[in-house]
Amino acid sequence: MPRNATLLLDLEDSVASQHKARQRSRIIDLLQSGVFKNRKLLLRINGPDNPEEMRLDLAHCLHRDLNGLLLPMINSASDVNEIEEIVTRSEKLRGLEPGHNVFIPLIERPGATLEASAIASASPRNVAMAFGHGDFCLEMDADLSEESVQVARSMVLMAAKAHKLAAISTPFLDLDNLDGFEQENRRMKSLGFDGCFALTPRQMHKALEVFSYTQEEIEQARRVIEAIETQGSIAKLDGNMIGPPMLKRALKIMADIEEEAREAA
Repeated sequence: MPRNATLLLDLEDSVASQHKARQRSRIIDLLQSGVFKNRKLLLRINGPDNPEEMRLDLAHCLHRDLNGLLLPMINSASDVNEIEEIVTRSEKLRGLEPGHNVFIPLIERPGATLEASAIASASPRNVAMAFGHGDFCLEMDADLSEESVQVARSMVLMAAKAHKLAAISTPFLDLDNLDGFEQENRRMKSLGFDGCFALTPRQMHKALEVFSYTQEEIEQARRVIEAIETQGSIAKLDGNMIGPPMLKRALKIMADIEEEAREAA
């Protein structure tokens, strides 16, 4: 079953400081044109490290066709609280339903990884946590490597799961290496990540494939449910003992499939 792609617009790192006002105006014009209607759309605003631009983004870019905000360079729960206060006021001024914009804090600073759990629980608007390795390694004076990020990435993943949020893995920067992108994100899926950032259309299509349940996963979930229904709470399947954790996983897979089918209908 395919997962859905969400379009992400950017006002932060991809936009030079002298062009931010112009890019903000372009995004506002696009939102007002209705081109994003019926699309899932997020906006990466400028973060607390650039407070003037952040406040301009929040004051001018909220719109009914914008579903939420990616919050970069978050360092603490208080950063999320400050953004929430501004967004709440802006939503009211624009006649949007309270809570219209969801949040995805982007954890990419060493201090933020140490506060990941507090950040995850800072706002009911939070629907996911994301890990960014570029700025993290920069502040750590570390190479961009698996060894440099694995602990921090795991801390963000655990914080997300502890607070029942989705977890989004870091971008894969080798744009021409689609096989590497697939291998990396199959590994991220096996660790518990629910999705990733895609930087090109080819990456996007591959990500949808990778993070969708395979027919084998769906069939295995059905077999687990059937085995436990037949044999009891502790059962045997293919020579292996299965029990409540396996059943919960199987039921989640089937519930996700049913939800995706309803959304597609």
